[in-house]
Amino acid sequence: MNIGHGYGKVLAILAALAGLMIAGCAGQEPGTAKAPPSKGAARLWAENCNRCHNIRPAGEFSDAQWDVIMHHMRVRANLTGEEHRQILTFLKASN
Repeated sequence: MNIGHGYGKVLAILAALAGLMIAGCAGQEPGTAKAPPSKGAARLWAENCNRCHNIRPAGEFSDAQWDVIMHHMRVRANLTGEEHRQILTFLKASN
């Protein structure tokens, strides 16, 4: 298992997502932009999901599919309710 390679992919995905969030807010009126997911959510996703899986791009699944996947994985990964909500919000905002 090459942890360094997987970590590099996570950083690349996070950098791309940050660019998309900044670009997406550029034309909006002040006070109307959605708050970006917390950095903690991205970190939780990378740390928890990467333990057993190769990291998946968030756009690979729809919001409805992520709901089902995260419901199942909350139990399997022993996530708290707050961790589950943060990761799910991050995935949905990223796809």
